[in-house]
Amino acid sequence: MNLRPALTAALLLAIAAPAFADAPDFDRPGAGFATSVLPAGTLALEQGLPSYQRQRQDGYLDHTYTADSVIRIGLGGPAELQVAGSAWNRLEERGMGSRRHAVGHGDTSVGLKIAPGGAKDGGNFSWAALGNVTFANGDKDFGNDAREVSLGATGQWQVDETHQNTLYANVDRLKGRNSWTLAPTFGRKFGENWMAYLEADAIHDAEDGNEVQAGGGVAYTIGDHAQLDAYALHRIGSRGPSVVAGLGVSVYFGGKR
Repeated sequence: MNLRPALTAALLLAIAAPAFADAPDFDRPGAGFATSVLPAGTLALEQGLPSYQRQRQDGYLDHTYTADSVIRIGLGGPAELQVAGSAWNRLEERGMGSRRHAVGHGDTSVGLKIAPGGAKDGGNFSWAALGNVTFANGDKDFGNDAREVSLGATGQWQVDETHQNTLYANVDRLKGRNSWTLAPTFGRKFGENWMAYLEADAIHDAEDGNEVQAGGGVAYTIGDHAQLDAYALHRIGSRGPSVVAGLGVSVYFGGKR
């Protein structure tokens, strides 16, 4: 199943949206996702510019660049549709006396996010769940080569107007095996526009074993409809990518005020 035309159409629709409304919470950056959904009939585009990953494995050193995209569409009530993919990826691989590079697109996923409410309804705790199906339509170097099903949840504690803490848990099922992620984050606002956070990711990968990443990021809001972000994680231990980092931009396309 090739969903690239669907992703392209969603991108064009988002770009063509004519007006802005007050921005919701964006899912970028950091582990997990916002514990709120978009209002019905509105869109958001969250775009990597790109992300970068460095990993040494089986005698090879890989550098991977990914322009990952997420289109969020408000369905009404507590529900939101998400379409995600990476139309452009680049792999640079060195090792064993050889060197090669590859360029292509990644797999495409379709997800449903449910946010029952919480902090924005007057409490200090909120949560949301996101289920995704990822289709094996990516190029050889950038896809899973099999359909993947994922289920994740994020819980958020709004300590006060400045501090918030989150806990993200996720399971991916691919080729009959499960991979798990558990990631707490600790965030703080600085003034009206800046937010920074610290993050730790504990991962059990079905193929590579246990991994731990730690780092953080920052986000800067522009007006009431856009956000820029930057983040970086570094490996703790001997397994997994040694560096994961990226830049991103998020834009909310709402209805007329």
